[in-house]
Amino acid sequence: MSEILRELVYVSEKAANIARACRQQESLFQLLIEEKKDGEKNKKFINDFKTLADVLVQEVIKQNMGNKFPGLENHIYGEESNEFTNELGEKITVKVCPTEEETAQLLSKVLSGNKLASEALAHAVHQDISFTDPTLDLVKINIPQDIMGMWVDPIDSTYQYIKGSADIKPNQGIFPCGLQCVTILIGVYDRQTGVPLIGVINQPFASQDLKTLRWKGQYFWGLSYMDFNIHSLQLSSENGNNREAVSQMTEEASSGPKFIQHFSAVISTSEKDTIKTALSNVCGENVYGAAGAGYKSLCVVQGLVDVYIFSEDTTFKWDSCAAHAILKSIGGGMVDLKECLKRKSETGFDLPHLLYNVDNQGATGIDRWANKGGLVAYRSQKQLETFLDLLIKNLSLSSTLT
Repeated sequence: MSEILRELVYVSEKAANIARACRQQESLFQLLIEEKKDGEKNKKFINDFKTLADVLVQEVIKQNMGNKFPGLENHIYGEESNEFTNELGEKITVKVCPTEEETAQLLSKVLSGNKLASEALAHAVHQDISFTDPTLDLVKINIPQDIMGMWVDPIDSTYQYIKGSADIKPNQGIFPCGLQCVTILIGVYDRQTGVPLIGVINQPFASQDLKTLRWKGQYFWGLSYMDFNIHSLQLSSENGNNREAVSQMTEEASSGPKFIQHFSAVISTSEKDTIKTALSNVCGENVYGAAGAGYKSLCVVQGLVDVYIFSEDTTFKWDSCAAHAILKSIGGGMVDLKECLKRKSETGFDLPHLLYNVDNQGATGIDRWANKGGLVAYRSQKQLETFLDLLIKNLSLSSTLT
């Protein structure tokens, strides 16, 4: 199974190159920065380009995976439609063509004849990348291909990608906004059970060379199937880079009853005030706001925080599947927040894990695949139990006071 995991990581790197190219190629960058201006005559054109970058990444992933694993491309799903209507009213289906020249010609139709931008984008799409990661060879397990489905978010946190802030300072290692919050998310799930199996999170803009102003990325992966669990952080820690040691709760959970548990959480800046207040009571000053569902989940994966909590229904299967799989391989997971808040601490119940093979009955459009009850991403079930008990008590207290 190292072959499919290797290909997933490879296509995430190729996708990251496309995302970086759109910011580093002058002809493409000019289209992106126009997004910052109000009242532009060609606003739809710029929005089309923004979406086109998303779609191309998604199509590159589909094509690569389908070429290596025929049939799998029919079970790859994402947020973006690959149909565009240009200024002449022509409906164009975007795909990766056999040659760079053909892809450039197709993209030129979408971009209303912008030859320079079309050629630059086609070059990024067809450019091969050198890729080596010997740790992937350690994955020796067979997952039947015929049970696999995939959720893809080609460029998560699109607003931060367009805005392009590069000088944001992190707070305890967590970036509140900026290009660092942009992620590429590829999650594989079991089509029969809905359980996540493999996840890859690529962070295309992890660090910037201040001399050349060029960006470098990083990626994280995890695999969880039956009793087999392996992830990239585990392997890097074995090589002397123990990133998991950041977690505040691993040792503290076994302390005596007089010890006050310290938790940390990352949230959306638009989170409800009731949740913010309760979290402040539970976590003190260790509550951090950040952009991007994928990035906030990555903060949990990296051990920068203990939980990511979101009470709204505006994240989707493509936002959560990749991180869920990685967290599952670590010993954590993602659960439905609304269902968790109904729990009775004295009786308990099985955690309502997010599933990826069923839609929301009665919903239409992308809402079919929304995480309707919100979510909590966590690193350890034992830690989650304690956290939820405290959160529920503080939410109950705040409702009583109001």
